Amino acid sequence: MNPWWQVIPEPDAQAREAALARQARLTKPPGSLGRLEAIAADFAGWQGRAVPEAGQPWITVFAADHGVAAEGVSVYPQAVTAQMIANFAAGGAAISVLARELGARLEVVNLGTVADATDVAGVRHAVIAPATASFFEAPAMTMEQLERALDEGRSAAARAVEAGAWLFIGGDMGIGNTTSAAAIAAALLGSPAAALAGPGTGLDAEGVARKAALIDRAIARHGVDPGDPLAVLQTFGGFEIAALAGAFLAAASRR
Repeated sequence: MNPWWQVIPEPDAQAREAALARQARLTKPPGSLGRLEAIAADFAGWQGRAVPEAGQPWITVFAADHGVAAEGVSVYPQAVTAQMIANFAAGGAAISVLARELGARLEVVNLGTVADATDVAGVRHAVIAPATASFFEAPAMTMEQLERALDEGRSAAARAVEAGAWLFIGGDMGIGNTTSAAAIAAALLGSPAAALAGPGTGLDAEGVARKAALIDRAIARHGVDPGDPLAVLQTFGGFEIAALAGAFLAAASRR
C-alpha cells in the first residue's frame, strides 16, 4: 500500500499564534466565545493563515453496509442504508437540510449496500462490495478493499479542493456503523467495549450489553496490535469509515 497519508504538514504555529493575537485585539471579553476561539485558532494553524477561511464548505457522506449487522447489533435492517442513500439524494435527510442552510455542496458516495442502490441518481457509486465481512468471524476488509476505501476518501477531498472549498465535512451512514466504530476505538484504546458501545439507532440495555460483549470477543479473537491503526481499521472498520479516514487525512495534507 502506498502510504500517501504520511505526507501531512504540521500546523503552522505562527499562523495560530497570529490568530490568537488577533482575537486578543477584538472587542470582547477574553474567552467569551468558549471553544470557538480555540477552534478558530486551530483552523488558522491548519490553513496557514491568521484569518481562517471556511467558505464554500463541502460535505461528503459515505455510505456502506456492515457484515456485523448480521449479529443483531441494530434494531433496523440493512435495507435502511440503501433507503437513506436515496433520501440523501432526494434532499430529505437532516444533513441535506443543513447543507442547504450552510450553502454547502453535498455529495453522497455509495461504497456498497446489501440492498442495491446503484440506480439512485445524484449519487457517486463506487461500490467495493455489498458489505464488509462480519468482524465477529473474519477481518471486515481485505487489504485491497481497505486501500480502495481510503482512496475513495482521498478522491472526495481532492474534489472538494478542486471546487474551491476551504472546509471539508465528512459523514457516514451504514447499519452497524456504531458497532464498527466502537470496536475500532476499543481496539485502539485498549478499553472495554462496555465503556464505548452505545444504543446506536435504539438498542435497549440488553442489546447494548450484547453488542459490547460481541466486540470484546472479536477483539480477543483477532488479537490486532493497537499500535497498527491500519490493521485495526482493516479488521473492524467499514468501507465508509475507512473512506472517512482517507478523506480527513487527504484534507489535512491539502490544508
